[in-house]
Amino acid sequence: MNAYFFVDGSALLGDVARAKRDLQLTVAARLDLTVFAGYFTGHRFAPWHGNGYRRFVFYFVQDDERLRSMVLLPQPHIPGAVSDLRIEFCGKRIRQFEQARQWLEQNSAPDFVRECIYRSEKAVDTQICCDALQLAGTNKLDRLFLYTNDYDFVPLCRSLRQLGANINLFRLRGKDVNAELAGECDALHVMDDPFIAHCLREPPIVPTGDAD
Repeated sequence: MNAYFFVDGSALLGDVARAKRDLQLTVAARLDLTVFAGYFTGHRFAPWHGNGYRRFVFYFVQDDERLRSMVLLPQPHIPGAVSDLRIEFCGKRIRQFEQARQWLEQNSAPDFVRECIYRSEKAVDTQICCDALQLAGTNKLDRLFLYTNDYDFVPLCRSLRQLGANINLFRLRGKDVNAELAGECDALHVMDDPFIAHCLREPPIVPTGDAD
């Protein structure tokens, strides 16, 4: 089956921040992207992807400073660490929005206000749409698993269905799901809290080489 997983990185990072607060995890906890991908590509979702998929792609803004504190990136230089998983850094932030973000950070603005600024990037959503439509237009996409909560993806979902593809919406958690977006998809999947806590782990301690 030609099944792909596309992740809107801004949506994921916002969800990780909320999950860390709600589950009362340590500030150092980060989402292990490899474990996260394994949850959705595993056997429990076989009815939708037939125990097979082409690629799992995360789309992040190039200069999103949240990456260091929110996720553990895969280590492709380690044999066996990455399998059909790709990180795409695309888009850029608008300078005025970055200045606004810094001001909001300094003045302790509420999280929902700061998240609006984080979503103010250019080209990431467009790249996801282009990649999905290119695959569907060349009959290389049977099913797209789409991680987002953005209403802007509604036209994409409608176009993919017209081209014969199915769309599964998947999220870290089931809170505040965009009902209109979910209504344009064929299924909705979320993680359970124990597994979220399993995926959110503290980064490994790197040996300094000092001996006692």
